[in-house]
Amino acid sequence: MQKLLNIVATLLLGCVIAVAILIVSQVLWAGLLLANLKLSPAVPWAAVVMIPLLAAMVMALGGIGWPKAGAETRRRLVPLRLVPWRAFAWAMAAGGFGIAALSGLWIVLAGLMKTAPNALPSERGIPPLTVVVLLAVSILAAPITEEIAFRGYVMGMLRRVISPTWAILLSSLVFAAAHLSQGLYADKLLVYFLGGLAFAFVAYRTGSLIPAMIVHSAADLTFFTLVWPHDAGRRLVSEGGADAWFWIHVAQVVLFGALCVWAYARLARATASDAEPAAIAVAHPAPA
Repeated sequence: MQKLLNIVATLLLGCVIAVAILIVSQVLWAGLLLANLKLSPAVPWAAVVMIPLLAAMVMALGGIGWPKAGAETRRRLVPLRLVPWRAFAWAMAAGGFGIAALSGLWIVLAGLMKTAPNALPSERGIPPLTVVVLLAVSILAAPITEEIAFRGYVMGMLRRVISPTWAILLSSLVFAAAHLSQGLYADKLLVYFLGGLAFAFVAYRTGSLIPAMIVHSAADLTFFTLVWPHDAGRRLVSEGGADAWFWIHVAQVVLFGALCVWAYARLARATASDAEPAAIAVAHPAPA
């Protein structure tokens, strides 16, 4: 019973920290974004302001520089080390295949289940340069802070009290639950859960959040530009039957899903000698 209480307490504390990180980062960026678009949409100054603030947040949460208190613990929870090229290459391959599979899965599920499209900001009246720059910062800010929150603090803290497998599963459930703001839809939550598993596995096997951040950013770019803008126009298979595009996306899920599993297996093989030491370091951190 004591162990279960310890696990629950750790999970709750990790969730509180993750929510705090997301609230600060997302409210900050949303405020800058709205002010930029309202006051001077021709000049994307919000990006110039956000980048150093984001860097400062990453350094503080990752135990780099100030504050010194607890820095070693934060560095262990938010590993930002460079990854050997072979492991990095397999992480990018697995991530790319996973993005292709999940984007196809999102489209297939949208054809099977009635789901409200994700709300996207209107680009009407905004200069193309501003759109591009602000989108670039958006697909950096959200993935970086979410990886620190969920794969850093939530998963890192859980790995101290439960096995890596359970830490990956629970942190991915928390990641999916954090997207309930987009509605209580089983198909959306499934995609977010699977995405969380993919990011968590990359972070665990490489011992660094950097590859997961890159894959997460690429996923956000894909969904923001190629998937979500078309959600409103998708029709249910039950209303008009499955057309050729539906079956193409089914094939996309199967093909790239298989390639993703293969690439993750290669990533596991490439990092076999590194994963256990990383797990031990997190489970038994040095005193802060």
